[in-house]
Amino acid sequence: MRRVLVASLAILLPPIVLAASPPTLAQPTTYGDAMRWYEREANAGSAKAQYLLGLLHERGAGPRGKDLEEAVRWFGRAAEQGHAQAQFKLGIAYQFGVGVPADAVQALKWYRRAAEQGAIEAQFNLAYMLESGLGTVPSPEEAFRWYRAAAVAGLGRAQMALGALYYRGVGTPVDPVEAWAWLRAAETQGIDGAAAARTHVEDSLDAADLIKARRLAESRIKK
Repeated sequence: MRRVLVASLAILLPPIVLAASPPTLAQPTTYGDAMRWYEREANAGSAKAQYLLGLLHERGAGPRGKDLEEAVRWFGRAAEQGHAQAQFKLGIAYQFGVGVPADAVQALKWYRRAAEQGAIEAQFNLAYMLESGLGTVPSPEEAFRWYRAAAVAGLGRAQMALGALYYRGVGTPVDPVEAWAWLRAAETQGIDGAAAARTHVEDSLDAADLIKARRLAESRIKK
């Protein structure tokens, strides 16, 4: 039963790219007007405009088409100024070689900077790389801490991953009660596999532990 559960809890989930929508401008009504506004503000040093300009190049909206290398260039400028979402985007670019040669060390660096600012998707991706040993030696304890940070913030995939770590005792002592509670939280968010994993964990709990697990889960489920 334990082997089945461990396999079912394998964390092989690809990171999700966030897609933020540029704000509506006061007057511009065309793509060209918006692009010129972003370019002017970005060249003047606005990290927010640099990030948004990167998004426009990444999406290829309007007549200019996609330009992933240009998108990464603007994400990089914003990231250097401390823009958390730009740092996250830069981490994705380096992890998967999008608009820039793949470089796991650089991906880890930018995910970490974004994660330290509270970007929960970056926390999840950083944890995944630390657990998997991508760009670094595996660090299960640090991976556990970042998965937990993202899980506490409400990210369902992180809750699923954290439940798996608690059950397997990776980066933390084995604790099936915590495992059940986090998997239940992930289940309520519709995360694939969470319900089946939670059911398997439940088979190892006695009645008293199951009551504890349910109480813990209540505090972690989004209302």
